[in-house]
Amino acid sequence: MLEGWRERGLVRRISGLVPAPLSPDLRAAVVETGAGLTMKVLGSSFRPYRDELILIFAKQLADATRRLSSSHWSSGGGRNVGMDVYFAHGRALAALKALAAQRPRDPLDALLKVLDDLMDAQRAAPGDEDGYGIATLGEIRRDVERLIAADRRT
Repeated sequence: MLEGWRERGLVRRISGLVPAPLSPDLRAAVVETGAGLTMKVLGSSFRPYRDELILIFAKQLADATRRLSSSHWSSGGGRNVGMDVYFAHGRALAALKALAAQRPRDPLDALLKVLDDLMDAQRAAPGDEDGYGIATLGEIRRDVERLIAADRRT
């Protein structure tokens, strides 16, 4: 019962960050992402940004799930590009968790640096011929930049 209450509270807070109601896919991704990005995992550095970070990463997880559920998103070689989105999302999420454990002084700027490094590695590695992995990392980076800009305005 307590878990359901927490999930509803999380979904309600995240819903307040977007102009339209959450789609069922995004809602499920918010719940899944929130379960992994707990206050303890994020630590004191990223804790103030928890809801925004959950939304940023949940959007990419929902996108990956949507693409994986449709053969429309298969490349000419038969590989679903949703896998590229899913793996890029996973690498960025793992990097956020590792960075949170280090407790950086300027966490969002440190996250941008880590995302830049991931993007460089993605460009250099084979396997993202259609560019969906690099685009996913770019969208995450763009959303973190927006979070920084909003944080500095307040």
